[in-house]
Amino acid sequence: MSDFIIGGWTQKLTNQPPNGFSYTMYGMITNLSGLTSGTVNNPGWSPTQETAPAANSSSVLWTYGGGLCSPNAMPSSQDEIDQIVECTIDKQWQGVDVDDECNMDINNIVTMMQQLKSRNANLTTSYTFLAGWDYNNPAASQHGQAINNSVTQIANADAADRYILMCYASAMWSQTDIENNVAAAIDRTINTNGVPKKKVILALTPRGLDDWNLDYFLDQVINFDIGGLFIWDFTSLSSSDLNTIETRLGIQVQS
Repeated sequence: MSDFIIGGWTQKLTNQPPNGFSYTMYGMITNLSGLTSGTVNNPGWSPTQETAPAANSSSVLWTYGGGLCSPNAMPSSQDEIDQIVECTIDKQWQGVDVDDECNMDINNIVTMMQQLKSRNANLTTSYTFLAGWDYNNPAASQHGQAINNSVTQIANADAADRYILMCYASAMWSQTDIENNVAAAIDRTINTNGVPKKKVILALTPRGLDDWNLDYFLDQVINFDIGGLFIWDFTSLSSSDLNTIETRLGIQVQS
């Protein structure tokens, strides 16, 4: 039986994951002050109101954060931490994925993750972050140093179950950027920032995905023997690419 996992994100609560997924993240909850998707002026759904959808045999999380999330430095109080914890439990979510794209308060993120576990040890948490040039060159980038510090702090506290490396932008990176950064980011996460390798997950997007970059990402998952591979916007992934992922990682799919 394979010890790799696959999973991914979607922004619609009605989207069902493929049968082989271990984790499905619904979001993105980018209006952090109101705890909704969308923005303050145009809010969408909220985990405080929506019960976690059933998703085959997958564990179902909601994603706190994401692209263009705001404001910075969240959660900013114990009340906000409590709201995250309470809605996760009350609405039967199986955990929280933190997608840190707006300089979150890592002390409070750690506290939130620890409080979730203290309430229910079966709840699961993940920390998702951009793992590109800034991350791999912290001496040259203040932002990169901050990302490294956050990963190290969460790892030292043993607060997250998975550390998800987003190695893409609006589409897959160029071949040069992939070759310069993907393996380096995995190595840095494990050997510099102290994350156990099976807690490391590589992530890609179907936009711009081709045979070369898909094989390259799968090679890194296998060669580093990390946790697995996650897919942004998994409903856009072709059936052939999903089959390649499942086959190469030995994912057993229940019919």
